[in-house]
Amino acid sequence: MAVRENVAKVLKDLILPEFQVLRSEVAKLGARLDAIENRLADFSERFQAIDARFQSMETRFLAIDQHLVDQSRRIDELRAELTARLDHQNARIDQVIAQVAGVGQEVVALRHDREVVGDILRRVSRLEAAA
Repeated sequence: MAVRENVAKVLKDLILPEFQVLRSEVAKLGARLDAIENRLADFSERFQAIDARFQSMETRFLAIDQHLVDQSRRIDELRAELTARLDHQNARIDQVIAQVAGVGQEVVALRHDREVVGDILRRVSRLEAAA
């Protein structure tokens, strides 16, 4: 038993102080872990708040995107309507130009006819004057 007591004494003298040092270190680590857990909880709350803001912003961006899509559609519809109106006005202008060209040709024909009639009247006047 003396060996057993000597082994127990050696273990107590060598290992027990090491265990006490380890216990105190574990206690210090526990305190640090608590502080770290508190900071992580704070960060978790902050991240949740940031996530909520991102979700809110995403919702707003989706609404803005939808609004822009609607505006683009309305612009396309307006462009199509204005293009149709311009095409109609261009067709009317072409018709008026054709009518003006026709009137111009009639005016030229009337001038020619007037010159011919004037020439005939001069000749008739000369014939009457000569007779």
